[in-house]
Amino acid sequence: MRKIFLFFWLFVLPFLATTQNSFRLTGKVVKLDSSAIEGATISLLNTHVRASTDSQGNFSIINLPTGTYIVQVSCIGFAGISRVITIENQVEKVLVFKLTETSGQLEEVIVTAQKAEELLQKVPVSLTAILNKQIQEYRLWTMRDLTGIVPNLFSSNSGDDRNVSSIRGITSTSYDPAVAVYIDGVNQFSLDTYISQLVDIDRVEVLRGPQGTLYGRNALGGVINIITRQQGYRTQGFTEITAGNYGQKRYSGGLSNAILKDKVLFGVSGVFNKRTGFYKNEFNDLPFDNRHSYTGNYFIKYSFNRKWNLHLNIKHLNTRNNGAFPLVIGVSEAFTKPYSLSQNAVAKMIDNTFNASFIVNYKAAKFNFKSQTAYQSNYRYYDKPLDGD
Repeated sequence: MRKIFLFFWLFVLPFLATTQNSFRLTGKVVKLDSSAIEGATISLLNTHVRASTDSQGNFSIINLPTGTYIVQVSCIGFAGISRVITIENQVEKVLVFKLTETSGQLEEVIVTAQKAEELLQKVPVSLTAILNKQIQEYRLWTMRDLTGIVPNLFSSNSGDDRNVSSIRGITSTSYDPAVAVYIDGVNQFSLDTYISQLVDIDRVEVLRGPQGTLYGRNALGGVINIITRQQGYRTQGFTEITAGNYGQKRYSGGLSNAILKDKVLFGVSGVFNKRTGFYKNEFNDLPFDNRHSYTGNYFIKYSFNRKWNLHLNIKHLNTRNNGAFPLVIGVSEAFTKPYSLSQNAVAKMIDNTFNASFIVNYKAAKFNFKSQTAYQSNYRYYDKPLDGD
């Protein structure tokens, strides 16, 4: 009997809780000249409530309980804005949002550095946030590329794509890193078991300084928090083809679609990256470090009401690297012929990384509950003995 009573309070009662004193939030999203904006997204931060504007720029959200909300309005090509509203005694609250094109105004940034959605300006943490637009403009393809634009961050690898990151000079070259890396809330536990490619990213948050209170161990130097794009119950997608020197070829694309309107969202994205290599092996007169890799990200979100949300996310990275460690004997040799080496035992590095997580998220008026279960695996080996001297 006690077990039935406990089950009722933990799982059944939230569904039976009705929205007493519920209200209606309506409004319009327009440009500076008061013309309507269609397809803008209206989000109530720290809830699962979303809405979109129609052809007249109007939106409506019903059955909202009383309380204070942060309303975020965003649309492609316009700078997003946020507004704090309080719903008390009105039966209906009407709002008007005017958006400015991104060329004329900086966009407000929403971050989750403290495990809740809030404005970047309100976070009392030394934090750098990089949005999707900046990732595209700066051509940030991997975590290592963040070094060029994030203060106090240095990230490098020895040729096998295992990043060693430091923040404010604090680092570790062991399998117990001093800078924690999180992707969609999942801790990437070691140098091997993480996805280094930046694919379909919503934003990257870099927190400087110790973050053990919120992020646990391995956050002595700071945290790199990567969030992929998984918002909006509507069809959207992208494709990109890039070519460059050294045989560089990169193909990326993604698609997300609402299977059930405002209920089930499915998405897939991936990138294929290939190059012939920067170094020439004088032993066999062939390129040394030619490589190719494929990264995939697949997710499905199910919101069966405004409080409960289920989220399954699967990621993988498959790399084939012919020449992981370009080593030469002596500093003088490296400077004399910086892009040449001679190795008589060339090995192919095979790296298969898999990362999956399942999230149960409950958002109430006064508190949020989140349960996350994750699984990671890495299978890395060399098909021949590696010439590492």
